[in-house]
Amino acid sequence: MTAFDVALIVFAVLAGAAGWSQGLVAGASTLVGFVVGAVIGRLAGPPLADLAVEQGIASEAGASGLATLLPLILGIAFACGGGWTGATLKTALGDGLGRVVDAVGGALTGAVAFFLIVWLVAGWVRTTPLVAANEAVAESHIVSLLDRIAPVTSAEAVGAISQALATNGFPQVFAGESERIRSVGEPDPAMIDVGREMEDRTVRVTTTASQCPALQSGSGWVFDDDLVMTNAHVVSGSTGRIVQVGGAGQPYKAELVVLDAARDIAVLRVPGLDAQPLELGDPLAADDDAVVVGYPENGPYTISPARVREAVTAQGLDIYDEDTVLRDVYALRAVVRSGNSGGPLLDDEGRAVGMVFARSGEDPETGYALTLSEMEEALAEGRSAEERVPVGGCTTQ
Repeated sequence: MTAFDVALIVFAVLAGAAGWSQGLVAGASTLVGFVVGAVIGRLAGPPLADLAVEQGIASEAGASGLATLLPLILGIAFACGGGWTGATLKTALGDGLGRVVDAVGGALTGAVAFFLIVWLVAGWVRTTPLVAANEAVAESHIVSLLDRIAPVTSAEAVGAISQALATNGFPQVFAGESERIRSVGEPDPAMIDVGREMEDRTVRVTTTASQCPALQSGSGWVFDDDLVMTNAHVVSGSTGRIVQVGGAGQPYKAELVVLDAARDIAVLRVPGLDAQPLELGDPLAADDDAVVVGYPENGPYTISPARVREAVTAQGLDIYDEDTVLRDVYALRAVVRSGNSGGPLLDDEGRAVGMVFARSGEDPETGYALTLSEMEEALAEGRSAEERVPVGGCTTQ
């Protein structure tokens, strides 16, 4: 048991004692207040951070910190307000059995609410570049136990909330024509082992400041020294970006050096990035095995076995839903979720053969990846790029 775990136990006891004194009504009001404040902070953080930078009130780094911490700050503030409201309502209970039930319920609610908040905050920490906090969460036996008890991990829960509040999504793969879902066999579960070996060659991409209504996260992969490829719709409109190898640990600042809004490709230069590049593979054919890896819903590294349905030239729209574009893509039988965007498609030898960029609007087991041939120009541009490029505008999804 770590020192962090001991501190959690002490605070849980104090929360239970406070709940006994406070009562069930006030305790429940406190919990509701925290949730409401956290949601408001998540929505208000990005635009307030951008306004602070525009007005010269804060630096980009300071504004990014504001956006990151605001959900926690407002959550605590609203929790205090909820507790005060609940205490006022408690006076209507009077003395007797009702007061005893309220006290016992308050003690239980206080302890449960404390651990719920710890669980959610742990998930939030996992989506941030706070190295020391990430280490404490990773080593905590209590957080691990809470993740086992809960139906999903805290990182997945926070990621789902974050994505539900986000505004960006996948680009339109097909425009003016319907999808053709070719039937293929189930993906090979053995491909999970292939994906597991490549975790330290992939990155989580997170925008830390943006001119758009919400910050974004997605996936990326290392293709050369200090160079990461991801989707344009992940970073478009962002004025600050970080990448984390394996989705956790040291955050690296990333510079945008290629942005192709038509193909939905972006290249990031990441000085000092400590990660080996993926090897590039050969084109795939229908029924070939593959695997999709990345950080869906801003959660942990996730591996999704895939099978190629077919390789097609798709007529769709650019990331702004403005211009028609032709893309060479793989249609995949695979589970692709928001946040998989920019992650590599790997062959059975762990080589990059494509990049995930969209999922089907009709079939939950169909996703789409750009082929390597579609990315050749961006790969070459990224290797030779010397200057940053404009960040583009906000996407409409």
